[in-house]
Amino acid sequence: MKQLFSLLIGLFLFSITARAQNADTLRTDTTTVTRPPARIASDTIPSYEKPKTGLDWFWRSAGFGGASLGFGLGQGQGLYATLSPRLGLFIQDGFAIGLRGSFERRASTSYRANSGGAFVRYYPLRGNFFAFGEAGFNIGKYSSSNVGPDDSRRFSNLNIGLGVGFRASGGLGLELMIENNYYDKTPVFAGRNRGPQLKVGANFHIGARR
Repeated sequence: MKQLFSLLIGLFLFSITARAQNADTLRTDTTTVTRPPARIASDTIPSYEKPKTGLDWFWRSAGFGGASLGFGLGQGQGLYATLSPRLGLFIQDGFAIGLRGSFERRASTSYRANSGGAFVRYYPLRGNFFAFGEAGFNIGKYSSSNVGPDDSRRFSNLNIGLGVGFRASGGLGLELMIENNYYDKTPVFAGRNRGPQLKVGANFHIGARR
């Protein structure tokens, strides 16, 4: 009887020891699973710039160069013609600044005038058909056989105009503008109170990149 009791106790202790060893083995073999951190929602939302509209001719950093030929009448002074080259750069979409020159001749007289200055343009319509407003300030010098040796030949003027145009092909645009000039001083024969000029022009445009 004692031997049987001792055998049962031994089996009980052996069973407890085996269970403890199995528990240690399971703890050792178990690996920790680490989940990747959740992505922040803002990281998954791409940012977009406001889409540009119209031709790339009129976007910021685009440029253009060209010239206009204008005709007008002075009050009682006859026909005059003006050649006006220009260069411009868009500093904002639809808004350009630039430099321009003006070479004016009056028919059947000795009057000549050359000037240069700066201008700004704004294009409210910017497609294959476009419209714009222009304003500028210029300084110059004129000559004429009627000007005395002691008379000042220098002048300054403001120009304001409205125009329309269209894309002819590639980077070439054609335009038509009506322009008024306001002078600080001009001799009577130069047509200080002359009517507006009608200008026909062409510009070569270099479009901006997206």
